[in-house]
Amino acid sequence: MSSELRFDVLVLGGGGAALRAALSACEQGAKTAILSKGEAGKSGATYYSVAEVGAFNVPDGALDPEDSPEEFYRDMEMAALGTAQLPLCRILAEQAESALQYLEKISSGTVFAKEDGHFKVYQACFSTRPRSHVVENHFKPILRALREEVARRDITVLSGLQAVDLLKEDGQVCGVYALDEAGAPVIVHAGSVVLATGGASRLFRRNMYPRDITGDGYAMAWRAGARMSNMEFIQAGIGVAAPFINLFGNYLWEANPQIENAAGEPVLEKYLPAEVTPEAVIREKTHFPFSTRDLSRYIEIAVQSEYNYGRGTAGGNMLLNFRGTDFDSLFRRDPVFASMWKVTYQWHKERGIDLYRDPVEIACFAHALNGGVLIDEHAAASLPGLYAAGETASGPHGADRLGGNMSVTCQVFGNIAGRSAAAYAKGLKAHPNGEASAREIARRLEQLTSGTRRECRDLLETLQERSDKALMIIRSQTGLQKYLTELADLKAEIARGGTAGCLGELVQLENLAEVGGLIARAALERKESRGSHYRADYPDADPALAHPIILEKA
Repeated sequence: MSSELRFDVLVLGGGGAALRAALSACEQGAKTAILSKGEAGKSGATYYSVAEVGAFNVPDGALDPEDSPEEFYRDMEMAALGTAQLPLCRILAEQAESALQYLEKISSGTVFAKEDGHFKVYQACFSTRPRSHVVENHFKPILRALREEVARRDITVLSGLQAVDLLKEDGQVCGVYALDEAGAPVIVHAGSVVLATGGASRLFRRNMYPRDITGDGYAMAWRAGARMSNMEFIQAGIGVAAPFINLFGNYLWEANPQIENAAGEPVLEKYLPAEVTPEAVIREKTHFPFSTRDLSRYIEIAVQSEYNYGRGTAGGNMLLNFRGTDFDSLFRRDPVFASMWKVTYQWHKERGIDLYRDPVEIACFAHALNGGVLIDEHAAASLPGLYAAGETASGPHGADRLGGNMSVTCQVFGNIAGRSAAAYAKGLKAHPNGEASAREIARRLEQLTSGTRRECRDLLETLQERSDKALMIIRSQTGLQKYLTELADLKAEIARGGTAGCLGELVQLENLAEVGGLIARAALERKESRGSHYRADYPDADPALAHPIILEKA
């Protein structure tokens, strides 16, 4: 027997975008609930630290008085290479400062790092000006402030629930069918739903995301009939893979490190055109994410190619070392590097690695998706009653995304989504129940618990291995079509069912497989290379494709 709950606005997710959306909806007088797999405010990508600091872009002139919302807008337009929704870029540029002020207000000014009373700011990837405000301990201070504010409001928090699918009636979204930790159904009716469930980089074996980010929002929106945009654009880049996992600091490329495969063979030289030198490639590596916009693309292409050919270490990684670097000259030439190197060297030394002597293992890691549910300026999806924010939504990002933009996007569009969802719900004459769709979802779940099958872990590893080779960095017509064929077989195997004990895992596997198919379909349509999307069979950009690829169910 299922539990049933009713709210005006239901927000799915437990991170920064979700909490901001819930606060905004509550401020509009809507009866609001947050539903999340983990503990709201202590789970999801916002809470998961992959670096010592986080970046939050605000064009307030804190370091560069010449910066402005217009400059910020132009940087977003440049990074997107024709594929962003420019009206949403304009909104983000104009409302970024108010998003910072809101967080400062509710936290009594404890979110953003300061020095001598001034914000700490630096220049992040793809930006032309320093506007990335520093958040120490990654984004945990943002979540702490939002979590404490949620606790002060009349907002219901439903943690430990796995959303399965959206409820619909007469073409509009009206709630969600979820499972509790015991696998029992929980039906939540709502006048409107906000998707803020994060991205889907768990689709890849090497990723910088927590276990609970499994593409749920994308998959549920797609199955319900929402339009998707820019799904082919995924941030990926070089990270340290062993003996620990960590981002590889961009400034370290200044030391001109050597990259070798497991056999000790230089890697980069194999993949360069005759007129391009390794030094020229490394010199242009000023951003973490892979991008085809400059020569630095050959680093990720080389590392991923060697992995695909099986030339890596036992873990499939390449080896990076600094043995040929003249550090004395580099320190004299670049005092900023000298200062940063001391910190990095000591950090590695404490973990048993002497960077002057020892190699580290590196690999290409998936990070954030730049696409998602297509939204308008009200954060509304193409389905009535459905809204999206944060990484689940597409719009202000495109082929590339400015470093420090996802965190501010979560706050700006979380706020807009919450307000818009509240206004929609309050405007309904009656809230539909979605009883027919609930019955259909229940029948599908019965099938998932009716058979015997491989372990969920084995299926996930198979999916991740295939995604690594077909979708990570290097794509081609042959590889993408093979991936879709294999994916259909894998989805059929998942659908044949398993045991009730792993029902939540099966749902997440279904969602990841659904997202993998969306990425592959969009990548097949984009017969060119643009920003984070690289087609080995179409290595150049096609001016005719300077627009988003929008996917819509037939």
